[in-house]
Amino acid sequence: MEERFYSIRMRASLEGKHISGQERIVPYQKLEETILELHRRPSEDWDFQTIKVELLKEPPQVLEKSLKVKSYKFSCIPLAHNFIAGLLEEEHGINRHFVKSLISKLLSGINNGWNLPGALIVEPTTGEVVNPKSSKGIRTILFDWVEREKVKKLLLEKGYTVRTLDALALATKNVFCGVEAEICISDDPNYTTGYVASAKLGYVRIFPIKEKGSPFGGRIYFVRRENLEKTLECLRKKPLLIKEPDI
Repeated sequence: MEERFYSIRMRASLEGKHISGQERIVPYQKLEETILELHRRPSEDWDFQTIKVELLKEPPQVLEKSLKVKSYKFSCIPLAHNFIAGLLEEEHGINRHFVKSLISKLLSGINNGWNLPGALIVEPTTGEVVNPKSSKGIRTILFDWVEREKVKKLLLEKGYTVRTLDALALATKNVFCGVEAEICISDDPNYTTGYVASAKLGYVRIFPIKEKGSPFGGRIYFVRRENLEKTLECLRKKPLLIKEPDI
């Protein structure tokens, strides 16, 4: 009998504000312990939590390695933003001026003064926003590591944070699905490391990407219009497991 895999997705909020969330893909024998682990995951108070468990209709595809991890530190935030804009222009032909403009919008509350729930989809050749719904971002789901604890240990030993565990898996799935490039800035006021990712660039950690204390952030996915439908279908419906981090 073919092994069954389950998607588990947890979200917790307080007074309508997102507090914590995580995606997992596990076989049946790890289902109960993972549900309990995710229930206990939020480190802050919450008043609403959902845990969604879904039997996958197909077994996850397995990738051998994640994107290559690189890290850069800068003396100031403007230099970091210039570096990101330069990388995307040189490697992907994305105009540096609208890259910097999009970063500024993320850091000022891109959704009428609030963070957009999910990612903003942008056509890389024109800078046009192509989200199916302007007020709702796109979420990447159905991704995890084959041996999550082993990968976590490796990342921590190399000096990376626990946050890198999920962010690296997510970015790797995005590229697998056809996202040409991604920019990510955490909305956590205390976390000032972000990243830019693509098949050409790898997973490039950037510090500092914003001022400490800022509650703003978000994700930008650069996706060519002709690939949009196929890419969104993959981000939402294709389960993916990754074996090793490329560190």
